[in-house]
Amino acid sequence: MTWRGLEGEDLKNNIRQLIIDFEPHIREAGNFELAEETLIHLEESEQHFHRFEFVKQLKRKIDEALSPLIEDEIEKFAMAGQVDTSGQETLVSKITQSVIHSKPYCDMSKKMKRYLSEAVEDLIKNFDAEFGSGKHKETSDPLHYPRHSHHLDSDEEESSCDSSFNQGMLLMPNSEELQTVADKLHKNRDIQSRTEAMQILNQNMPADFINSDYWPQIRKNLLDVMTEPEDSLTHLSLKFITRAFMTTSPQTREIYTLLAEYLIGQFQSRRGTIPKIKNGLDITNPAITKLVKAFRLLNEFQQETTNYWIRYPDRYLEEILESTLNLFSIHQMGGPVGTSAQLSPIHFIALIDPKAQWFIKWMHGNYSRHRLLKLLEKYRPIVVNAVRHCLDFSANRKLPFDLMSDFSDSFTKITVGGGRRSYYAGAELEYAYFIHSVYLIGRLLCFTNGRKFFPIKLKDSEEPVTIKKLLVSLVLVVVDPSSFTMPRAHSMSYEPASLVTEILKILCSHEQTAEICLYKDEITTALLSPVSQFLDSQEHNTPGESTLLHIADIVSMIASSTKGRRHLMYGEGKNMFTRTKSSAAHIIAKFTKKALLGEIPRDSSSAPSKNVIGAYLYICRQLYNTCEGLLVLYQYDLHNVIVRVWKEAVNEPAVSVTPTPSEHSSSDSDSIVTTRHSALDITAWEDILRDNLLNFASSAKGLLLLQQTGAMNECMSYMYARYEKKLQVSKCEKFGYGYMVTQVAATAPGMIALQKTGYIKSLIAELWSVLECGASDTPLFTPKSWSVDAIDRSSHKHLIRLLNVLSAFPAVYEVLANKPLPSRAEYGFREIPKTIVDFMDRLIIMDSDAKAHSLFNFEESHTFGLRVLNVMICCLDTFLLLQSQYNFQDILLSAQGHNHNLKEEIILDMLSLERNHILVRSYLIGGPSERTLPPRSIDEKKKTGAFSFPLFSSYPVPREYIPSIGGRSTVKQDNDLGKFLSAKKPEKGQAWLDKCKTLFSKMLISKPDLLKANIMQQLLEVGIPIMSKLQDVFPLLEYTGSDSSLRALKLSPLQKNGIKMAIRYGLHLKVIHNDVTDRLAQLLKQCSYYLQQQQKPMEVSIEYLHSFYGGFDWFAATIFLMFGGNLEKSWNFLHKFSTLGCSGYLWIPRLHCSVHLPSDLMCSGISPIFSSTGHNIELILQIELPLVASAFKMSGFTPAQICFHWLKQCFWNYLDWNEICQYVCLCVVMGIDYQVYLCCAILKHQQKNIMEHMQTQDLIIHLKEAAITGFRISNYMTYMLELEKKYRDTIFRDMLNITRP
Repeated sequence: MTWRGLEGEDLKNNIRQLIIDFEPHIREAGNFELAEETLIHLEESEQHFHRFEFVKQLKRKIDEALSPLIEDEIEKFAMAGQVDTSGQETLVSKITQSVIHSKPYCDMSKKMKRYLSEAVEDLIKNFDAEFGSGKHKETSDPLHYPRHSHHLDSDEEESSCDSSFNQGMLLMPNSEELQTVADKLHKNRDIQSRTEAMQILNQNMPADFINSDYWPQIRKNLLDVMTEPEDSLTHLSLKFITRAFMTTSPQTREIYTLLAEYLIGQFQSRRGTIPKIKNGLDITNPAITKLVKAFRLLNEFQQETTNYWIRYPDRYLEEILESTLNLFSIHQMGGPVGTSAQLSPIHFIALIDPKAQWFIKWMHGNYSRHRLLKLLEKYRPIVVNAVRHCLDFSANRKLPFDLMSDFSDSFTKITVGGGRRSYYAGAELEYAYFIHSVYLIGRLLCFTNGRKFFPIKLKDSEEPVTIKKLLVSLVLVVVDPSSFTMPRAHSMSYEPASLVTEILKILCSHEQTAEICLYKDEITTALLSPVSQFLDSQEHNTPGESTLLHIADIVSMIASSTKGRRHLMYGEGKNMFTRTKSSAAHIIAKFTKKALLGEIPRDSSSAPSKNVIGAYLYICRQLYNTCEGLLVLYQYDLHNVIVRVWKEAVNEPAVSVTPTPSEHSSSDSDSIVTTRHSALDITAWEDILRDNLLNFASSAKGLLLLQQTGAMNECMSYMYARYEKKLQVSKCEKFGYGYMVTQVAATAPGMIALQKTGYIKSLIAELWSVLECGASDTPLFTPKSWSVDAIDRSSHKHLIRLLNVLSAFPAVYEVLANKPLPSRAEYGFREIPKTIVDFMDRLIIMDSDAKAHSLFNFEESHTFGLRVLNVMICCLDTFLLLQSQYNFQDILLSAQGHNHNLKEEIILDMLSLERNHILVRSYLIGGPSERTLPPRSIDEKKKTGAFSFPLFSSYPVPREYIPSIGGRSTVKQDNDLGKFLSAKKPEKGQAWLDKCKTLFSKMLISKPDLLKANIMQQLLEVGIPIMSKLQDVFPLLEYTGSDSSLRALKLSPLQKNGIKMAIRYGLHLKVIHNDVTDRLAQLLKQCSYYLQQQQKPMEVSIEYLHSFYGGFDWFAATIFLMFGGNLEKSWNFLHKFSTLGCSGYLWIPRLHCSVHLPSDLMCSGISPIFSSTGHNIELILQIELPLVASAFKMSGFTPAQICFHWLKQCFWNYLDWNEICQYVCLCVVMGIDYQVYLCCAILKHQQKNIMEHMQTQDLIIHLKEAAITGFRISNYMTYMLELEKKYRDTIFRDMLNITRP
C-alpha cells in the first residue's frame, strides 16, 4: 500500500498548509479547549474541508485499505440472509464494529499515528522557520478564489489585487514589537527598515495592529509608505490592506478610510501624477498601475461591506460613506473631452465598475440608503456632474464606430496576462464616466429622496435640468438612428443604446417611479419617433432593427403594468373618458397592422423584420388582452389581420420553391442548410402569430373575436402544448393559462376546442391518478400518505381545474347532452375514464355494485364525485339536464335508503351527508332567507345531537329545510311611484320615461320596503308599451301560433322538470296559490313558438346550436311568478318586451340562433350576455375594483363566467325573491347597462369573501354554492348611479350594438 502524501516532506507540507488555513478558526476559539472542539467539528462548518490535500490523501488511503474489507463484510451478512436487529443494532453498526476491530485497520491506524507524530514534532521544533517567514504564497492555495473576475494585475507571481490573502505568524505581537514596527515605518527610516516593518505587518493579523495604542502612529506612517514610489513598499502596503479587507471585523473601517485618504492625497497632490483627460490613461505607467490597484481594492470592499455593515455601530457606516463621497467629489468640475482637466476619481472607479454596482448595492437597503442620500446633499456636485455627463453625451453622441466598439470590447479584457488593454483614450474614459453616471442616476431616480435632487441647475445652462429633460436626452441615445448602433445579434455589452434601454426598463419595472418619471407625453413621443417615421409619408432616416427592438423592449415594460398601459392608451393625465386617437397605443397599433400587411411605405431593404413586427405585436397583445386595451384597439381589426398573416405563413412552405443544386453551386449542403433555417424561421413566425392570437381569449369579447376568426382549435392546441410543458405565458406574465382555459371553457365552441386538443382527457387522467391510479403506476415500497380529508391538497387542485371547465351550461351541454352513461356490467380496476361522461359514470352516478367495486378508494373517490356534482347543479340548467338524462336524484335517494342501521335510521357518514346536501339543494329553490341548506360535516363540539338536520330517503324534503315565509302584502300604500303609474292622464313618451326613472331610483334609495310586488307588476305593465315605442331594437312580429300548433309542440323533459321547480318555488313564496303548471307550460310553448319564428337553422358542429334553446326559460318563469301566475298578462308583457334591446340580455332564449344577430355572432355559439355583459363587467372591475379583478385572475376563474351563471337563471338561488323582482325592474326601467352595474355592485359587496377564498383557493366553489347574503339593491343604488355617469356612454352603446355586424 502506498503512503503518497501521508509521509515525509509531503505530509509536513500538507499539515503546514492545513494549520495556516485553519488559523482564523484557531484565533476565533480563544483557548485550547475551544480550539480543539472547533477543529473536531471542522468538517461540519468548513465548506471546503474535503478539498484540503491532507484530507484528500487520508480519504484515498482509507478507501484503498478498507474498501475490500467492507465489501467482504457486506457480502458475508447478505449470504447469511438475516440480520439481528435487536435493540439499536443495525447492519451498518455491525459492519463498522467489525472493520474497526480488524487487523488491516489497526495496522493502518498505528502507522498513520507514527507518521503524524513525526511530522508534527518536526514542525514544532522549527516553528519560527515554518510559520514566521511569511513565505507561503496564497497563489499555492487551491481553496481561495478571487471574488471578482476583473483583474488589473501586474506580472508578479502574486498580486496585491487578488482577493486571497497570505497568512503569517500565529503569535500576537507584544507592545515592544508594536512600538518597533511603528518606528521603523517612519518616513525618515531607510527603505530596508520600512520593508522589514511592512513584512512584520503582513505576517500578523491586521486587527492586532489596528486595536493597539500605536495604531494612530502606524496609520500615519503607513500613509507615507503608500506614497513612496518604491515597488516593494507599494506591494507590501497594498498587500496589508488586502489582508485587512479579508476580515469582516469593524476594524476594516480604519483600513478603508486609510485607503480613501491615500487616494485623496494622490489627487490633491501637486506632483502632477494624475494625467489629464485628453492624454488618456496609460496602465503601464507604474504610478497609474498603483492607483488602479488601489481603486480596485476600494471597489471590492465597497461591494462586499454591504453584507455585514449593519452589524456594527452607525459610525462604521457613516465614516465609510463620508470618506467615499469625499474622495469622489474631487475634480467634479472637469470640462468635456479635449480640455486640460485632470482625471477624477470617478473616471478610475468607472473604469473598474462601469455599471456602478457599488452605488446600486449601497442604495439597496434603507439602512444605508437614507444616510447616503443625506450625505449626497452635502456632496451634491457628484450628482450634478453625473447629470452633466449624461446630457453632454446625449448632445455629442455621434462618436466614431471603431472607437466605440474598441472601447466596448475593452471591458472584457481587463484581466491578468498579456491580453489586457494598456491604454485608454480620453473619449473612452469619458464614455466610461457616462456609463457610470447613467447607472448612478438611474438608481437615484428609483427613490423619492433621490428624485428630490431634481431639478438641477447647471452652470452653463439657464434652465434647470428636470427629470423629464434628462430622460428625453437619454431616450435620444436610444432612438437616434445616426448614433452608434449595431445589429442586435452582434451588439456589445457596453453599447450605449443597450445600456440606456436597460436603465429605462429598470425604471419601468417600478410602477410608482415610472408614473412619476416616465409616463410623460414628451418622453413617449420621443421614444416612439422612429415608429412614427414609418407612418409618415415624408422621407426620413430609416431606423435600424436594433433601434426598433430597443424601443419595443422599453414600451413592452411600460405596458406590463396597469398604469403604464393606461398611459400608452390615453396619454399623460388622461383616462378612457378623455382619450384621443393620437396616443402611443394608436401609433403602435397602426405600425403593427401596416407591418403585418406589408404596407409600410419603404423599400424592401428597410422594411421591418419579423423580429421587429413580433416585438410590436407583443405590445399590442399586452394591451388587447385587457378589456380596456381591447376597447381602444378594436378598431384596428388586429384579430383578422393576424389570422390572415398566419394563414399565409402556414401556406408559405407549401408554395415555396424547393431549392435544387445548380452546376455553379460549391456544395449542396449550403442549400439544404438555408432551407432548414428558412423552415425554422417560418415555424417560429407561425408560433408568434398563434401566441398573440391566442391572447384574445383573455377577455370575454376577445374570445368572441377569436372564435369568429375560425382559428380557435389551432390556438387551443398551441396553448395546450405550452400548458403541458409548464411554460409561462410570456416574458412579462408568469401565469395566466389557467385563467384563459376557464374563459374558453365558458363557451360551447371553447369546450369543443379543448376536447380536440386532449386537454379534457389529460385533466381526467391526472385527476384519476391522484384519486385512484395512474396509467403507469408501479408498486411502491413506501405507500402514499393516507389523507384524513376526502379532498386533500393533492386532489383539490384537480377539483378546481375540473370545476372551471364544467362551470358554464353551454360547455356542459356540449359534452353531456344526449349522451347516455356507459353503465357496463364490469369495470377494470386500472381502467381510466377518458371523457366527462365516463367520469360521471364512474364517480357520480353510482347505480351499480360493479362501479363501487371497481374503485380502490370508494368513499373518497365517490365523495369527490359528489362534490363535483354539487357545484355543477348550482347551475339550474345543468341540474335539469343531469336530472332529465340520468335521474340522479332517485339514485341518491335510493342510496340513502339502503344506508341504514338496524333501527332503520340512515347512518351518518361522509357519503350520506354529501348526498343529503345535494338532495336538499337540488329540490329547493330560494335565496339566502328562503331555504336552509344542511352542512356537509358533523359538529363535534355539540354535546347533544352532532347533526341537527334530519336525513331522508324520499321527497318532499322535511320541513326543517323550508323556512316559513309570510304572505305577500296586497295592500296598496301611497307613494309617488304608485301615484305616477296610476295617473289617469300620464305624460307621454320620453318625458314619462325620464320621470319614471327618477321616481324609481329615489324610491329604491329612500323607501325600498314600499316597492312591493304589486307596484313592480304595475310598473312593467304600464312601462313596457311606452318603452317599446321609444326604444325598440327588434321588430314586433305577429304571433301566429294556433291551438293545434301549440299542442304539437312538445316540451322536453328538461323543461317539464323546470316547470315543476318554478311552480314549487312560487307556492313556497305564496305568489301563486294553486297549481298553475298548465298555465306556465302554455306560456313556455307560446314563447318557444314565437321565438322559433325568428330563428334560423344552423349547420354547425356546435351541439348547443342544433335545436331550440337547450336550457330552461328562467326569465319567462320569473315574469309568470311576478304576474301571479296570470298567463295573459305574462304573455302580453313578453310579446311587447321582445322588441326592446334589453330583452336580448334578460331573456336568454330571445337571441338564441336569432335572425336579428349578425351571422358570425349567431354562428359563434357565444351568448351576448357573456361576450358583452361579461366583458363590460370585467372592464369596470379592472378600473374600479382592481383587487377583485386580480383575485379572479389568481384563482383561475373569471368574473364573466360567474356573472353569466347568475344572470342566466335570473339570480334564482342567489337573491331573495323581492331582490330578483327589483333586478328585472331595474334593468327594464333604468337601462340594460344596469345589468353590468348590478353585477359589479354584487362583487363589490362580496370583495372581502372573494379575497379570503382566493387565499384558500376555492373561489369558484364559494361563488357557485353560496347565496349572496346581505346584499340589497337599494343599498348599492347610489353606487350604480355613479357607475352610470362614468360608463353609460361606453357600455350602453356596446350592449345595444349587438344587432350590427
